[in-house]
Amino acid sequence: MNEQTQLAPEDNASISTSDPQGSEEEGMSRESWAWICGIAGWLLPGLGHALQFMWGRAVVVFLAVGLLAGAGASMKGNVFTRDGSDAFDTLGYAADLGTGTFYVMARNMEPDGSDVSHADGDYGTRLLATAGVLNLLAALHAFEAARGRKA
Repeated sequence: MNEQTQLAPEDNASISTSDPQGSEEEGMSRESWAWICGIAGWLLPGLGHALQFMWGRAVVVFLAVGLLAGAGASMKGNVFTRDGSDAFDTLGYAADLGTGTFYVMARNMEPDGSDVSHADGDYGTRLLATAGVLNLLAALHAFEAARGRKA
Protein backbone atom coordinates (compact mmCIF):
# COMPACT_ATOMS: atom_id res chain seq x y z
CA MET A 1 0.00 0.00 0.00
CA ASN A 2 1.22 3.46 -0.85
CA GLU A 3 1.05 6.09 1.80
CA GLN A 4 0.34 9.55 0.50
CA THR A 5 0.96 12.65 2.48
CA GLN A 6 -1.43 15.53 2.10
CA LEU A 7 -0.51 19.14 2.61
CA ALA A 8 -2.33 21.16 5.18
CA PRO A 9 -4.18 24.20 3.77
CA GLU A 10 -1.55 26.57 5.15
CA ASP A 11 1.22 24.57 3.44
CA ASN A 12 -0.70 24.68 0.16
CA ALA A 13 -1.09 28.45 0.45
CA SER A 14 2.64 28.89 0.98
CA ILE A 15 3.34 26.88 -2.16
CA SER A 16 1.00 28.94 -4.30
CA THR A 17 2.33 32.28 -3.05
CA SER A 18 6.00 31.32 -3.32
CA ASP A 19 5.69 29.92 -6.86
CA PRO A 20 2.74 31.55 -8.69
CA GLN A 21 3.44 29.75 -11.96
CA GLY A 22 3.27 26.31 -10.37
CA SER A 23 5.93 23.65 -10.30
CA GLU A 24 7.04 22.23 -13.63
CA GLU A 25 8.38 19.13 -11.85
CA GLU A 26 4.85 17.89 -11.17
CA GLY A 27 4.18 17.39 -14.89
CA MET A 28 1.55 20.03 -15.57
CA SER A 29 1.93 23.49 -14.16
CA ARG A 30 -0.72 24.93 -11.88
CA GLU A 31 -1.40 27.68 -14.41
CA SER A 32 -2.03 25.16 -17.22
CA TRP A 33 -4.33 23.15 -14.99
CA ALA A 34 -6.22 26.34 -14.10
CA TRP A 35 -6.77 27.16 -17.78
CA ILE A 36 -8.00 23.63 -18.47
CA CYS A 37 -10.46 23.83 -15.56
CA GLY A 38 -11.67 27.29 -16.59
CA ILE A 39 -12.26 26.40 -20.23
CA ALA A 40 -13.83 23.06 -19.33
CA GLY A 41 -16.13 24.85 -16.88
CA TRP A 42 -17.19 27.25 -19.62
CA LEU A 43 -17.82 24.56 -22.24
CA LEU A 44 -19.80 22.28 -19.94
CA PRO A 45 -21.15 24.05 -16.87
CA GLY A 46 -19.79 22.50 -13.69
CA LEU A 47 -17.05 20.48 -15.38
CA GLY A 48 -14.29 22.78 -14.10
CA HIS A 49 -15.40 22.12 -10.55
CA ALA A 50 -15.87 18.39 -11.19
CA LEU A 51 -12.28 18.10 -12.42
CA GLN A 52 -11.21 19.45 -9.02
CA PHE A 53 -13.52 17.04 -7.17
CA MET A 54 -15.85 19.82 -5.99
CA TRP A 55 -18.90 17.66 -6.65
CA GLY A 56 -21.48 19.79 -4.87
CA ARG A 57 -20.55 22.94 -6.73
CA ALA A 58 -20.35 21.07 -10.01
CA VAL A 59 -23.88 19.72 -9.65
CA VAL A 60 -25.30 23.07 -8.52
CA VAL A 61 -23.68 24.95 -11.41
CA PHE A 62 -24.78 22.39 -13.99
CA LEU A 63 -28.37 22.33 -12.75
CA ALA A 64 -28.66 26.09 -12.30
CA VAL A 65 -27.24 26.97 -15.72
CA GLY A 66 -29.09 24.10 -17.41
CA LEU A 67 -32.45 24.97 -15.88
CA LEU A 68 -32.07 28.69 -16.62
CA ALA A 69 -31.01 28.06 -20.22
CA GLY A 70 -33.70 25.43 -20.74
CA ALA A 71 -36.41 27.65 -19.29
CA GLY A 72 -35.26 30.63 -21.34
CA ALA A 73 -35.17 28.62 -24.56
CA SER A 74 -38.55 27.00 -23.91
CA MET A 75 -40.06 30.46 -23.34
CA LYS A 76 -38.84 31.37 -26.86
CA GLY A 77 -36.31 33.87 -25.62
CA ASN A 78 -34.04 35.62 -28.10
CA VAL A 79 -30.79 33.70 -28.60
CA PHE A 80 -28.36 36.26 -29.97
CA THR A 81 -25.96 35.56 -32.82
CA ARG A 82 -22.66 37.19 -33.67
CA ASP A 83 -24.35 39.19 -36.43
CA GLY A 84 -25.59 41.78 -33.95
CA SER A 85 -26.54 45.21 -35.20
CA ASP A 86 -25.63 47.19 -32.08
CA ALA A 87 -23.71 47.00 -28.81
CA PHE A 88 -26.61 45.43 -26.93
CA ASP A 89 -26.83 42.57 -29.43
CA THR A 90 -23.09 42.01 -28.99
CA LEU A 91 -23.43 41.96 -25.20
CA GLY A 92 -26.38 39.60 -25.49
CA TYR A 93 -24.33 37.31 -27.72
CA ALA A 94 -21.46 37.32 -25.19
CA ALA A 95 -23.88 36.51 -22.37
CA ASP A 96 -25.61 33.75 -24.34
CA LEU A 97 -22.31 32.28 -25.48
CA GLY A 98 -21.31 32.07 -21.83
CA THR A 99 -23.67 29.14 -21.39
CA GLY A 100 -21.22 26.93 -23.32
CA THR A 101 -22.87 23.86 -24.79
CA PHE A 102 -26.29 25.04 -23.63
CA TYR A 103 -25.98 27.80 -26.26
CA VAL A 104 -26.11 25.15 -28.97
CA MET A 105 -29.14 23.57 -27.27
CA ALA A 106 -30.92 26.92 -27.11
CA ARG A 107 -30.18 27.65 -30.79
CA ASN A 108 -31.59 24.26 -31.78
CA MET A 109 -34.75 24.78 -29.71
CA GLU A 110 -35.45 27.98 -31.66
CA PRO A 111 -36.04 26.85 -35.27
CA ASP A 112 -38.94 29.28 -35.80
CA GLY A 113 -37.18 32.20 -34.16
CA SER A 114 -37.76 33.99 -30.91
CA ASP A 115 -41.05 35.47 -29.76
CA VAL A 116 -40.26 38.57 -27.73
CA SER A 117 -43.59 40.18 -28.58
CA HIS A 118 -44.98 38.51 -25.44
CA ALA A 119 -43.70 38.75 -21.89
CA ASP A 120 -42.66 35.08 -21.95
CA GLY A 121 -40.17 35.67 -24.75
CA ASP A 122 -38.76 38.75 -23.05
CA TYR A 123 -38.30 36.88 -19.78
CA GLY A 124 -36.78 33.97 -21.69
CA THR A 125 -34.17 36.31 -23.18
CA ARG A 126 -33.25 37.47 -19.67
CA LEU A 127 -33.05 33.91 -18.36
CA LEU A 128 -30.68 32.90 -21.16
CA ALA A 129 -28.42 35.87 -20.46
CA THR A 130 -28.49 35.12 -16.74
CA ALA A 131 -27.50 31.51 -17.39
CA GLY A 132 -24.54 32.66 -19.47
CA VAL A 133 -23.27 35.18 -16.94
CA LEU A 134 -23.70 32.67 -14.11
CA ASN A 135 -21.69 30.08 -16.02
CA LEU A 136 -18.94 32.59 -16.80
CA LEU A 137 -18.69 33.42 -13.10
CA ALA A 138 -18.59 29.72 -12.22
CA ALA A 139 -15.86 29.09 -14.81
CA LEU A 140 -13.88 32.00 -13.37
CA HIS A 141 -14.27 30.48 -9.90
CA ALA A 142 -13.06 27.10 -11.16
CA PHE A 143 -10.07 28.84 -12.77
CA GLU A 144 -9.17 30.69 -9.59
CA ALA A 145 -9.70 27.63 -7.39
CA ALA A 146 -7.35 25.63 -9.62
CA ARG A 147 -4.75 28.35 -9.25
CA GLY A 148 -5.07 27.99 -5.48
CA ARG A 149 -6.39 31.48 -4.87
CA LYS A 150 -9.97 30.72 -3.81
CA ALA A 151 -11.81 27.77 -2.37
